[in-house]
Amino acid sequence: MLLLCLGVVGEKRVAMIEKSTSTIEIRRAGNDEYYFVFRLPSDGMFVSIFFDNISEAMAVAEYLQRKSKDETRYLCKTKSSGENCFVFLTKDNKPIGQSAVFEKVQTMKVGLQYMQKHLQTAEIVDLTN
Repeated sequence: MLLLCLGVVGEKRVAMIEKSTSTIEIRRAGNDEYYFVFRLPSDGMFVSIFFDNISEAMAVAEYLQRKSKDETRYLCKTKSSGENCFVFLTKDNKPIGQSAVFEKVQTMKVGLQYMQKHLQTAEIVDLTN
């Protein structure tokens, strides 16, 4: 993702381009369980289910990257309480993970679109050490 910032140098406006990379963070939960997190805009995040080992978490993160643009893998949920989230499903309709809860449907859609756009190129980072 490229962020474009306008700055002033002397009396001239200058466009400064900053490269920002999205990451999939592999993390350790208690008792040797592993999961991954992908950060979304507006302090949202997508969190995976737990896995028994780090190699399984890595493999599923890579699968998620390959399938991230497949709209049929996403299930959007809206609860009667007004909570909105999306779930990413395997081809067998088993959940891999879920987004944070969003107050508005539009905000959820922005998070989903961000994930579809940036997940394929995200760097997988091992934060378990």
